[in-house]
Amino acid sequence: MLLELTVERLALIDALRLPLQPGFNVLTGETGAGKSILLDAIGLLLGNRGSAELIRNGEDSALVEAVIALSPSTQARVKPLLEEWGLPWDESLIISRELFKSGRTVCRVNGRLATVQMLRELGWRIVQQHGQHDHHGLLRTEEQMRALDLYGHHEELLADVRTQFRHYLNCKRAYEETLLDEQGRAQRLDMLTFQIQEIEQADLQPGEEDRLRERRKKLQHVEKISTALQQAKSFLDGEGTIGALTLLGNAHDHIAAAAAYDDSLHEAAELLQTAQVHADEAARLIYRHLDELDEDPSELDAIEERLAQIRALQRKYGASVEEVLAYYETAVQERDDLLHHEEKASRLFADMQAAETALHESCERLHQARVEAAERLSSEVVQTLRALSMPSARLEVRVWRRTQSDGTVQYSEDGFDQIQFLFSANVGEELKPLQKVASGGELSRTLLALKSVLADVDDLETLIFDEIDTGVSGVAAQSVAQQMRKIATSRQVLCVTHSAAIAAAAGTHYYIEKTERDGSTQTSVRKLDTSGRIRELARLLGAGIADETAVSHAKALLERMGAKGA
Repeated sequence: MLLELTVERLALIDALRLPLQPGFNVLTGETGAGKSILLDAIGLLLGNRGSAELIRNGEDSALVEAVIALSPSTQARVKPLLEEWGLPWDESLIISRELFKSGRTVCRVNGRLATVQMLRELGWRIVQQHGQHDHHGLLRTEEQMRALDLYGHHEELLADVRTQFRHYLNCKRAYEETLLDEQGRAQRLDMLTFQIQEIEQADLQPGEEDRLRERRKKLQHVEKISTALQQAKSFLDGEGTIGALTLLGNAHDHIAAAAAYDDSLHEAAELLQTAQVHADEAARLIYRHLDELDEDPSELDAIEERLAQIRALQRKYGASVEEVLAYYETAVQERDDLLHHEEKASRLFADMQAAETALHESCERLHQARVEAAERLSSEVVQTLRALSMPSARLEVRVWRRTQSDGTVQYSEDGFDQIQFLFSANVGEELKPLQKVASGGELSRTLLALKSVLADVDDLETLIFDEIDTGVSGVAAQSVAQQMRKIATSRQVLCVTHSAAIAAAAGTHYYIEKTERDGSTQTSVRKLDTSGRIRELARLLGAGIADETAVSHAKALLERMGAKGA
């Protein structure tokens, strides 16, 4: 729901803040007062083309900003888009666009920089602006398809098509990946065979590199190790003097003898005995290590060669022995797949064909549902157009299969259908695409009829109509007003009008006026109360406010249309 529009330095507008209300809003005013400027301002936020000519004279830039509160259904349409763009998300949306004399334009969404294309993608999901030169909403073929599917309640059929389409794409991609040219396949097979043989011949073992590095460190320092062991052995044995083992034994014997007279010495005696046992065990380990100590230089050379071989393999296939072995397993699998290429390709082709068959059946079910819904929608819209002073108008929702150059259907996540709304305003005119044949007023009324029929299912909450009263008066104008009030019960409607009947049906009435002050022209917008509405309705009826008949007519019209003054 569009809550507040801010415009600064745009054409005739110096500064304007317009809080739009829920329900039915109308804008009226004298010709040239600036109604189109407000619609241009909203169009800029929807991604329409901007121009330096829109900037107010004497200013270097113009700013348009809207604060929009989003309902849960609109949030569901907008949130994924903002997340895809990496923009901040909230339950309300702030969109701004600034135009500069240099031609530069700066767009922001929730305070972050955005592009005009992003505004366009975001805008048509929130607001539909309908007028002679607008190409939003139901003039877009993708929006026409969305409207038809909403009308026909095709949610489950669409979900099935999208699931089948994704499955088909995955099967198709897997099959196409097997279709390497024969030369490329042979080259890849040779490369894999060489790599597998190279790794197999190396006979790598998990943890081997660490063990080799540990053994190399020992062999590189064998002299230091031998010297240390010999010294430790001499300290323990004594070698001509009394060694540590003998001294520990003597100390234990003396303390044990003293403990016979002093019980408190028993703990010391036990500790000395334990120390003697540990020293004796350490001595045996040292003796064994000395016996096993090997100074063969050929083993060190062999270790260096093995480590060099491992490093060479790691440079090619992975940072560790484990990664090299993992690459080996992958290479073996790929080689086997290439050796059984035809068998795998045949299996994947069959999977792709089965997926395409399932997709086609889902698309066909959706197609039939759309054809039936299109006929009902066309009939309902034509009936509504009759009440909008378009008795000869025809609308046809045409559905046909989208095909490729070879005649086969072209699939997408929305099925294989092409949908177009065709329109004819007068007897004898052939049906043509809606946006190419309707005048501004006819287009707006046709879109109003569509929106009226779709009122219960459409999830767009803000609609803007311009020139909807062109060529409409009397009872037909009242019918237009009633249709707009019907739509406004569940969404926000903004309408620029010259029709008193339409203005009287609105819940909120804004008056646009142009004034001259200090040598410059200003456009302002006022929200009218009941008396103000009566005066404006009298003017729209073609008489001044001093004309008592016109004023009486305006009061009666306001009462009959059931609108309440603000």
